[in-house]
Amino acid sequence: MINKKWIFAFLLFTFHFSLFTSVYAQRRLEKEKNEVLVEGLALYTIILANWTSNDLYYENEFPTNGVSGYLSYKDKDTVKTIFWREMDTASAEYKAKTFRQVADTGILATPHSNSISDLRVIVKTFNYAKMNVSKKNAKLNEDEREPTNYEKVLMDFRKSAYEEIKKDTAFYKEYQGTSLKAVPMDAGKKVKVYIYSSSTSDNFVPLGGDYLILYEKKENNLLERQMLHDRIIMISAHYNGKASDPTKATYHNHKGDSPELITPTDIATLLLYKSTINWDEHRVVSEKYTSIFTLIDRKLQIIPTKEYNHLIDKKAAQDKEEQNSNFH
Repeated sequence: MINKKWIFAFLLFTFHFSLFTSVYAQRRLEKEKNEVLVEGLALYTIILANWTSNDLYYENEFPTNGVSGYLSYKDKDTVKTIFWREMDTASAEYKAKTFRQVADTGILATPHSNSISDLRVIVKTFNYAKMNVSKKNAKLNEDEREPTNYEKVLMDFRKSAYEEIKKDTAFYKEYQGTSLKAVPMDAGKKVKVYIYSSSTSDNFVPLGGDYLILYEKKENNLLERQMLHDRIIMISAHYNGKASDPTKATYHNHKGDSPELITPTDIATLLLYKSTINWDEHRVVSEKYTSIFTLIDRKLQIIPTKEYNHLIDKKAAQDKEEQNSNFH
């Protein structure tokens, strides 16, 4: 005979275990959501500084001949964008080595054994205090100087990423009308380099065509590379739905090896093109989860895709009912 007490104890255990796993999964999802949102906003700020500083550089008609590159990074509560050139080793300038090196104010970087920093000179620095990246808030420093150790690290990994792109064009695809841009970000003992597809068109928002390279900082080893989307998705800047829709939303799907949640590059791109679009919400639909990002308040919501599909079906039924009512 089956012991009823044993059955009750088993059912109670099963209930508690199911409750525990559900709570754990929810906490894990909340943690992942917060991480991708923070990373996306940070990436947006860095790319926005790149774009804003580049515009200011050309608007001021600074000489572009000889400029090797530029990048942006966070230094305490300030975002900095540096433009640099490389010295000719045969020049008197190089032999004199008259440029000063300012002290690192951020995290102390680990110098590379293969660094070429003795050839590089910072020619322009744009500073954005309090993380407020705008042309109005930009402060320009035109003093020429040697890069700090921290800047050398970011410059080196940026260079490594572009070399990686050129080396494997089958993996890093450059789509028509776009160009690949590398954005290094400090991650403690590692460095992340996000690669995104930049487009000059204001008529479409380019999502996808992006990658993430993870480097080990000290040894400059490539640890991992990931294709975040298996294609590029051009979404119209104009909303194609009804003008009466309470929420003007667009979406794209994550399939195959793409992440279950919205990516930091998705968030950054949506915010970068915010001023050119006339819709206010974007949804990323994967098999398990649907990410809903609102551009106005920069809030991210994650719901099960089953629940999202139910809401879509419900709205479609309501629209059909409304259409039939108007027809009669």
